[in-house]
Amino acid sequence: MSKPNGLRVQFTHLNDEVVHEGKFLRYSNIKYLDPTGKERTWEAISRTTRPHGGDTDIVTAISIYRRMLHYDVLVLVRQYRPALKAYTIEFPAGLVESGESGEEAAVRKLKEETGWHGEVTHCTRALGTDPACSAATVRYATVKINGDALENKTTLPILDKNGEQIELIMIPLSEIQERLTRLANDGHIIDSNVAIWSIGLQMGLKVAKDAELDAVSEMASSLPSDGNSIRTGLFSRQVT
Repeated sequence: MSKPNGLRVQFTHLNDEVVHEGKFLRYSNIKYLDPTGKERTWEAISRTTRPHGGDTDIVTAISIYRRMLHYDVLVLVRQYRPALKAYTIEFPAGLVESGESGEEAAVRKLKEETGWHGEVTHCTRALGTDPACSAATVRYATVKINGDALENKTTLPILDKNGEQIELIMIPLSEIQERLTRLANDGHIIDSNVAIWSIGLQMGLKVAKDAELDAVSEMASSLPSDGNSIRTGLFSRQVT
C-alpha cells in the first residue's frame, strides 16, 4: 500500500496494551509489524487529557510584546519542573481543553500564565513533541501582544489550580542568546523549543545579512571594468 506522496507504508500497527494509566499520563506497550512481518513491541507514553476526537494535546504560545518606541520583547516563563528537578525557561503553554481550537488555547494560556492579552497571527498543525517515546502532539501559535492597548495596561496572571508557580520573564529580541546563556549558567534548564527558536532567529538574521552582502557583491561584479553601468545610470564617458 502506498500513500499519496509515493512513500510505501511498511509498518503495521496492531494494538496498544495499557500497562498503567495515571491522572495525566498513560504508559503503553504498542505492538506492530515491521517490514519483514515480524511482530515487535514499543514502549510509549501518551496523555490522558487529549480532547475526544482531537489531534492536539498542548499549545505553545510564541509571544512578542510590542510597545511604541520600545524594543520588541520575547515573553517567556520560569517554573519548577519536578521531572527535571530544576527550574526551566519556557514559552507560555498548556493543555488544550475540549471544544477549544489551538488559537483559543494559546490566547487563554498566555492570559493565565502572564496576564497579557494577545492576538494569534499564525498557528501550526499538530506536530510531534518527542516521537521516539511519546504520542503527545503540540501546536505552536505565534502571538502578538500590544503593550499599548488598554487591556494590557494593568495585568495579573491567573493562578493555576494545580499550584503551579509561574514567573514572567521578558527578554529584548536583541539580547536573547546572551540572556539564555546567563540563565543556563545560573542553573536553569532552557526548554528545547526556546533554544531552537532562538537559534533559528539568529540564523535567519545571519542568512538575511549574508544575502544582502551577496547582492551587493554580485551587483559590483556585474559592473563593466570601465565603470559604465546601465543599471545604476553611471557612465564614465559620454556616448555620442
